[in-house]
Amino acid sequence: MAKQIWLAASKSIQGGRDYQEDECTFSALPERDGEAAILAVLADGMGGHASGAVASGVATQSFVESFMAGEGEMAERLRQSLIAANDAVAARSENDPDVTGMGCTMVGLVARAGQLDWISVGDSPLWLYSAGALQRLNEDHSMMPVLQARVSRGELTASALSSHPSRNALRSAVVGEDIPLVDLATMPLQAGADDVLVLASDGLCSLTDEQIAAILHQSAGADAQTIADRLVGAVDRLGLPDQDNTTVVVLPPQRSQR
Repeated sequence: MAKQIWLAASKSIQGGRDYQEDECTFSALPERDGEAAILAVLADGMGGHASGAVASGVATQSFVESFMAGEGEMAERLRQSLIAANDAVAARSENDPDVTGMGCTMVGLVARAGQLDWISVGDSPLWLYSAGALQRLNEDHSMMPVLQARVSRGELTASALSSHPSRNALRSAVVGEDIPLVDLATMPLQAGADDVLVLASDGLCSLTDEQIAAILHQSAGADAQTIADRLVGAVDRLGLPDQDNTTVVVLPPQRSQR
């Protein structure tokens, strides 16, 4: 009997930054009732002078450890894992003055047959490419949606938006304090053969949605590592001197005979 499983691969580049402040990981989860699932986590650090790397590393490790030790409903496990990550960032900041003020964005995803569960804070995107269309699944906790709403109301011009100094400012992040905005969601998904999930740091947004979709379309049938390499390679070829760190975790589905 065929069952749906998810594969995963990742790729990172440092870009034009002095430090690599992205962190990601993925791992297969123990099967329950014959159901295969995979956990993927990505964090984009901030804080400067390598503090962001500490934040993303601490948060990712704590998130995964908490999730693996947790039980119960998926949403609650994800919520508790985020709390653990935030607490770990707080503890490290309190004990190490050199990293005070550090933080990170975070996306944690569980993909299983017929269902996706995720939790996210910040602006790191989670995309689904399906039936030729690219759709962002998680909320964007930067100022960009707020400013776009002002454009829609005629309070701000599109040209002013493109250069607005606050367009990339975060409204929510994992910094060891109360988290004002959290996206915790579940959705059914019967993935097609060419569907792909993509978790990314915002460095991938140097590409347009149309460019990302084109790469995923051209990569139909390719393995997860090839898709990850192509996405990050396209960013690298832009050669932007101020290119942000770029990390992707790519998850295509696969059917396995049991």
